[in-house]
Amino acid sequence: MSGLTLFRQLTKLTIGRLCRRLWLLAGLAVLCAALPLLAGRAAEEALSGGAAFSGVTLAVTAPEGETLPEHLAAAIGSMADVAQYCRLEAMEQKEALAALLAGRVTAVLELPEDFVRDVQSGKNPDLRIIVDGSHPLESLLTLWVGQSAADLLAAAQAGIYAVLDEYDQAPPANLSRNQAVMEINLKYVQWTLNRQYLFQEEKLLPTDTLPIALHYELSLLAFLVLSAAPAFTWIYQDPWLSGFRRLRCAKRSPLWGFGAGLASCWLMMTVILSAVMALLDLPIGAALGTAAVWAVFFAAWTAACALLTESAEGCGGLSFLLALGFLALSGGIVPPVLLPEGVRRLAGAIPVAWMRALAAEPLGYGSMDHPAGLLVLASAVLCALSGWLYVRRAGRREGER
Repeated sequence: MSGLTLFRQLTKLTIGRLCRRLWLLAGLAVLCAALPLLAGRAAEEALSGGAAFSGVTLAVTAPEGETLPEHLAAAIGSMADVAQYCRLEAMEQKEALAALLAGRVTAVLELPEDFVRDVQSGKNPDLRIIVDGSHPLESLLTLWVGQSAADLLAAAQAGIYAVLDEYDQAPPANLSRNQAVMEINLKYVQWTLNRQYLFQEEKLLPTDTLPIALHYELSLLAFLVLSAAPAFTWIYQDPWLSGFRRLRCAKRSPLWGFGAGLASCWLMMTVILSAVMALLDLPIGAALGTAAVWAVFFAAWTAACALLTESAEGCGGLSFLLALGFLALSGGIVPPVLLPEGVRRLAGAIPVAWMRALAAEPLGYGSMDHPAGLLVLASAVLCALSGWLYVRRAGRREGER
């Protein structure tokens, strides 16, 4: 019998034994699917405090007869990045104050007379923002937005002043002062419309790059997967190992049995994880690929834990403690932003972080470089260690006989 045929027969035999434990594997799949989803939602609620912010509504008023509020509301409405957190409505002053008291608007912005003319000439107009103190969160955010806008306007005005000072010192013969003011303001408008090239957006989360729920879903899922090693420990224990030990009598390496155990464990875990990954809204192809790489590491991890401890109890204790340590160090318990700086640097070398990053990639979150390569490399190291232990253990048992 060729080595490849022997490998296929041994793998088929091991998978057949695994299929007799379908109830256990089905329970593992349900646990891996339900618990991370519940934990992710709970963590999101706990870290966000149930707070939800949908943006501010700003009522804009001006002296009677001016149409600037209508034009300003239309201009802001066309800016998608601003419109997602700030909406403007043009109103009369009395109507705006009544809307503020009724809670229909977050704040009132009062524009002074000759606002546009003052801006064009380089003056700092006196703006007034009225907020409702009974809504502190919205009021503070409104004031922050207003202060940011005022800072930008002041910076632009400083530039206008600087250019006009240069103009007054040596005015060009073919450029009037009014024309210079107009061109400066046109350039300012161009910068405002193309502000995406001037600013870099950054979203701050307690979980660094991943949304809170997804971070904890993937972290807990990785922990549960690594803790499931005892379900496959029997592959590397007596009496199952005693059958593969006889391969030596047939002048075959026990590594064929070791490889069959790895392949069977990988195949069964790939099936389970593919179903779980699909529940996390991963595309089918990405779910299969991610599950396959996770299963490669899990198969090597299980073999190492089982052969180092030589008992199901020892394998369960070792895999659970190591997985719990990995979960904590990778920010799966305490949010990453609260971890000490040294621990945060170490998090990139933790298998749970690699597994989490690999599963998050298809969802558009690139939190780490080459997580699949790191998992495969770690799997190769674990396979080399566990393969040596497998052959050593098979030889030791044979000598005892």
